[in-house]
Amino acid sequence: MVPKDPRIGTRHGVRYALRGRRSGFTLIELILVIVLLIVASAIAIPPLGRMRVTAGIHNGKHAVISTLSLARATAIRYGRPAVLRIDASGDRVWVEVDTSVAGTGARRDTLGIFNLNADLAVDLQSDRSTLCFTSRGIGTTNGICPVAGARIVLSLADQADTVNVSALGRVID
Repeated sequence: MVPKDPRIGTRHGVRYALRGRRSGFTLIELILVIVLLIVASAIAIPPLGRMRVTAGIHNGKHAVISTLSLARATAIRYGRPAVLRIDASGDRVWVEVDTSVAGTGARRDTLGIFNLNADLAVDLQSDRSTLCFTSRGIGTTNGICPVAGARIVLSLADQADTVNVSALGRVID
């Protein structure tokens, strides 16, 4: 038996000789790639700084809304009031709830601390320092929270976004 020559192949039962192939690009292909790169760089691409600011504001808003949801869920989970704390001077939000078995208030735990300035360089402003939720996760007023609802403003550089919270503790858009 004759050894098979690697330069000869078959396609659909027909034998043919493979020609020597070189790998690489032709000069025309390289010029075309360079032209495409130049055209792509000329298209208006938003500056990376603006994208970073937009992302920071978006992530900050998401963090505030998530912490608000955590406060409502924590109140429901433990079956007792929970408080969302908003520290505008420190640009922080967190949840406080009594986690003792008897609900005596002897053990107040802090959950979901998020520092917007340290983590995202976002500034936080709010017309409230606390939002209270009943054991059913509904916004309420009491001695700690004299007024329900809030307006929370997140800003970074020249951009800002607002989280509006209804008296029932829901985010309004």
